[in-house]
Amino acid sequence: MTNRINSEISSLIGKKYGPFKVFIESGAIEKFADAIGDENTEHQGPSAIAPPTFPTTFRPKEPFPDFPEDYGDVGLHASQTYEYKRPIVAGDEIDVTMTISNIYQKDGKSGELVFMERDYSFIDSKTNEKIGSAKWITLRRFNK
Repeated sequence: MTNRINSEISSLIGKKYGPFKVFIESGAIEKFADAIGDENTEHQGPSAIAPPTFPTTFRPKEPFPDFPEDYGDVGLHASQTYEYKRPIVAGDEIDVTMTISNIYQKDGKSGELVFMERDYSFIDSKTNEKIGSAKWITLRRFNK
C-alpha cells in the first residue's frame, strides 16, 4: 500500500474552522423533513423541531479545511453521527465549529482509501450553551 498521507495532508489534522453562524428557519426544517420523507408534524410550523440529521445542511460561506481538489479519484461520504443535549428548533441561532480530528488510510477492494474525520460542535448563540455535536467522515479513493 502506498502511503497517501503526505505532510500536506497530515498538516490538516487539528485545523479548526469557525465558528460560523446558522439561523434555523421553520421553512428550512419543513423542506428538509419533506426531502427525507419524514411526515412527523413536529417538523412543521413556527416552532418546528429539526430532524436529527438536519445539520447536514449547515454550510459556511467560505471553504473550510479539506482535502485538495485533485487528491484521489473520487470523494465519498462515509458516515455521520450526532449527539444532542436538546433538539434544534426553529428560531435557534447556532455557532458551528468544525475541527479535523483524524486522517487515516485503509486498503479497500476498489483501491486505497484515505478517511477524514471532522468533529462539529453546535453552540446556542444566545445562551452559549452546547446544543450538540457531530462527527462526519468523508473519504477519498485512489483506484488500483
